[in-house]
Amino acid sequence: MKSLRVIYPLLLVCISVCLIVDLEFAVAQNDSKGKTKPDTAPNGAKDKDSAGEVEILPKLDQMQIPTMEELLKKPPVDWIVLENDAVLVVEPIYPRPDTLGQLELAFKESYNWPKPKSKEEIEEQQKMRAEMNFIHITLLDEKENPEYRIQRKSVKQIIHHEDHILKRIDLLLEKNDLKTAFELLLVLDRKHRDWPGFDQRQKQLLLLEAKDKQNSKQYLNALAYVQDLHTRDPQYPGLSELAGEIIDVMISQSVQEKVYRKAHYYLKRLESMYPRQPSVGQWKTTFLNESDSILKQAEQAASQQQYQEAIQAVSHAVVVWPTNPKLRDSLLRYQKRFPMINVGVLETALDETPYFLERESTRRHHALTQIPLFEVSRVDQIPHYQSRFFEQWEPTDLGRRADFILRQSYSPWESHPVMLAADITRHLRSKIAPGNTSYDERFDSYVRSISSTGPFTFRVYFDRVPLRTEWLLSEPVNSPPLWQNISTVPTDPETGPASTGEEIFVSSRFIVDHHREGIVSYSRAVPEPKDMRNFNVAQINEIPYRSFEKSFQGLLLGEVSVLPFLPAKLVSFFKDSEDFNVVQAAIPLTHVLQFNPESKPLQVVELRRALAYAIDRKKILTETLLHESRLLNGRLITAPYSTGLQVYNNQVPQREYSFPLAVALAVASQKKLGGQFPTLRMLCDPNPEAQAAAQEMIRAWSQIGLKVVLIPNTAEEAKKGTPEWDIVYRTVAMTEPVMELWPFLTVGKGARIESLEILPDWMRLSLIELDEATDWESATALIKKLQQQLYSMAHIIPLWEIDQFHVFRKNIKGYADRPLNFYDNVEQWIPEPYYPDVESFTRN
Repeated sequence: MKSLRVIYPLLLVCISVCLIVDLEFAVAQNDSKGKTKPDTAPNGAKDKDSAGEVEILPKLDQMQIPTMEELLKKPPVDWIVLENDAVLVVEPIYPRPDTLGQLELAFKESYNWPKPKSKEEIEEQQKMRAEMNFIHITLLDEKENPEYRIQRKSVKQIIHHEDHILKRIDLLLEKNDLKTAFELLLVLDRKHRDWPGFDQRQKQLLLLEAKDKQNSKQYLNALAYVQDLHTRDPQYPGLSELAGEIIDVMISQSVQEKVYRKAHYYLKRLESMYPRQPSVGQWKTTFLNESDSILKQAEQAASQQQYQEAIQAVSHAVVVWPTNPKLRDSLLRYQKRFPMINVGVLETALDETPYFLERESTRRHHALTQIPLFEVSRVDQIPHYQSRFFEQWEPTDLGRRADFILRQSYSPWESHPVMLAADITRHLRSKIAPGNTSYDERFDSYVRSISSTGPFTFRVYFDRVPLRTEWLLSEPVNSPPLWQNISTVPTDPETGPASTGEEIFVSSRFIVDHHREGIVSYSRAVPEPKDMRNFNVAQINEIPYRSFEKSFQGLLLGEVSVLPFLPAKLVSFFKDSEDFNVVQAAIPLTHVLQFNPESKPLQVVELRRALAYAIDRKKILTETLLHESRLLNGRLITAPYSTGLQVYNNQVPQREYSFPLAVALAVASQKKLGGQFPTLRMLCDPNPEAQAAAQEMIRAWSQIGLKVVLIPNTAEEAKKGTPEWDIVYRTVAMTEPVMELWPFLTVGKGARIESLEILPDWMRLSLIELDEATDWESATALIKKLQQQLYSMAHIIPLWEIDQFHVFRKNIKGYADRPLNFYDNVEQWIPEPYYPDVESFTRN
């Protein structure tokens, strides 16, 4: 019954196509002269006149395969090949494909139809079965009666339109015209993808494409074709050999470039397709032997107590072949003796950039390489200070004098040299000696004299009492130790002594060991004693990445263990991870726009305000920086310092975005500028998120008719010297605004009377009055008033503050829970031995 239901619709279609002219013809095999029976041959194959002139159908060997143009632009046609190889060109025949086979099968299944119960049913079945002996065709050139039927037994073969496409594809493949063949294959794919022969041509085309890309040395594209064919037919002839040839070249190139991770990735791809391919075993043996050779070098270095060389060698062996069974024990043993931490960064402090102000990399560098006499330990509306060098400091004589007592012993983990009173007094005296390169005019205005009262005691006399003695002495002592000649400067195993030639000072914490291929390595200024049981971090390697995404990939793959900056969109990912800890910094990062006081166009207050009102700060903060994250907090601000500080004036209202007001102010400023806006140049912090926010602001300013161009953050631009700029996008993290606001507003010119000359009169007087404040109540009132003036006059445009997050792999111990600076407490960081997951080395 099932076969009967299938064939009935087919028969009804065939019967309905026939017209009343049901001209039945059966073309018998022609005689040797090629004659046909009269009144039975369509296409003009019957007698043309009484003289017996006969038009003969073309033979199959005379037919030409349709051209590309005919296949694509003309209506599709099928060829019916008769028993004498004569060819009828007709419109497409159905059913298809394999018309003859489908009709024969239907005819055989007709004998399984249900037994008829009446004479009418018997006659109906006989009629339908008889109809199956014919093929219904439509001739191309017949206009009056184009429809005929022909006996199946008279048909030798049917070549469908799709078969013509396949034959044309074969010819194109023979000529290596792969592009045209692919176009035809797409045509067939859209029309009849499951056509017999389609898969075969597609596989053949994929193989030829792979070989073509191989010949043109486009190996990555060639591999893509190989893998595509492998998913379709892993055992396709020649595919295994071709895959081995292509990947062998790619691995060789990667090894030559020393990019072993890429080589392992390609090897893994080959092994996943053909595990027994000879190249797989050969490369595994090569990598293992090279790794063993490096391990021998590490053992030799360790035997001579050169543990830094040993750990670097083992780390290189891990990169060469991470599955070496000897690696784990060696790596864990040397990591314990010479703990090393790799930090993923976007730039280092040694990178050349036209941005001359403090940036994230320089803040890290200063925190890592220098220890100030006093440093902020925590911030609770006001900063609280601590000192690693002083055991006691006490103001006397109503604050006009301060006595200091230095520590005489240090813990083994501390990485700085022993400091004497003479070291400090020599440094402080240089700051009050006019003509000295270290002379500090502001410091000199406070300090009258410094005297050493013993090896570990000294005294400072003040002309005027500072608000914070700790802040006044919060700089590092950058002078060599007087009594000790440090000879244990770390050396580079390849280049010898530290290539930077960096000198060890009294306040040195870590020093730059070497700088090679963009990676900056810092080592302890004073190494830990060799008889220690547990060693703290001995070396920090800052490894730069081109983008956030690359640094995250490096963290996940085990290339680095720490990231000092975590953007909003990834905070939740790492907080939910079992392998990492996310730490929030104690002070948010403040973003602010500052104008060059010497820029004549920006001395027009209407222009500054137009720039301020044209920025939709809330939108940029939410969409560009926070990515609408709920875990990373950000706030709009009215001052260039944190909203959590006591001196922040919360009464200053936020400036709302107003496009109409920005346009009106721009028009007013245009008149003052002579009727034409100059092109403004903007300098921006290298931080990628700051750069993205700067681009958004430039687009906003262009809508009010202001053209602002961003100075490229490139080494080439840096070599030109300090650029000419009108606007600067800064990121700052102030802890003591009362003392830090002056050097901030002078844009790198320091806190000198001379530096105030570029500022307006009212601002100069306000800064001097703030600096001369004698109590915190007065200073707080003055700075809050100054904040309101700066904001209303748009001398600066505070944008927003964003909470900072750091991410540590869980094998790192000892870091601060709420660090003020990323490298807080870095000497006590302990990286526990960690061996990355082998699978991670072969992931892309």
